[in-house]
Amino acid sequence: MFQPLLLLTLRAISHAIEVVPPPAEALVLAPLSQDAAALPAPQWKGNVSAGFVLTDGNSKMRQANVSADATLKREKDAFTLGFLWVYAENNATGNGWVLTDRKTFGRGKYDYFIAEKSYVYGLATAENDLRQSIALRWTAGAGVGHQYVDTDAWKFAVEAGFAHLDTRYKSASNTSDVTVRGSTNVAHRASDTWSFAHVLEVYPSVEDAHDVYGRSQFTADAKLSENMLASFKWVLDYDNTPVPGKERVDNRYLFSIGWKF
Repeated sequence: MFQPLLLLTLRAISHAIEVVPPPAEALVLAPLSQDAAALPAPQWKGNVSAGFVLTDGNSKMRQANVSADATLKREKDAFTLGFLWVYAENNATGNGWVLTDRKTFGRGKYDYFIAEKSYVYGLATAENDLRQSIALRWTAGAGVGHQYVDTDAWKFAVEAGFAHLDTRYKSASNTSDVTVRGSTNVAHRASDTWSFAHVLEVYPSVEDAHDVYGRSQFTADAKLSENMLASFKWVLDYDNTPVPGKERVDNRYLFSIGWKF
């Protein structure tokens, strides 16, 4: 008599009991691994290249050039660095080597994006140039820019701002100007082998409409291997008011082999 009653009681109790899940505090989640949680850190990208020409016999000439460009892009800003060195000497008479060309140029630029494609920038450059009789020319400026196109195949940006331009000549009076700065930057990846880029900068003085300085650099790179490339650079320097005896335009055509990183 008691056994059936006990069985009925146990069944009733088992159906009445609700299964209550453990509190949220008791749930312990396995920690994420560092590789899964950490995002890849931004890295510098760019290239370093060098070229050399040597002749002997009826003509004696030595020429060398070194260039480097690097960019670090992050979510909201970017750093850009550039360097160019050109050297040439000639021993046409056989009486000793004569320096015929020497140019050193360096630049640093910082961009901060205030919108998806618009940014403000700060820029500084410094150079010397034997052909233009420049001991030191430096600029420092700031402005705004906009990326109209930014894809894997094409890039196009325009910048406008103001800059201070100071030039110390070897054989003329020094100059110091406040200028407007306008710039365009175009890059095109034509294929897995070929890529092209062109940077144009113009600095018209706000104090003298005839005093204009400009610089253009066209680059064509051919990929030789995963990291090695052949590079051609056409560098044009323009000074509307050069020192007496100097031309307004100087062109340099540079061939080099480089390493991409």
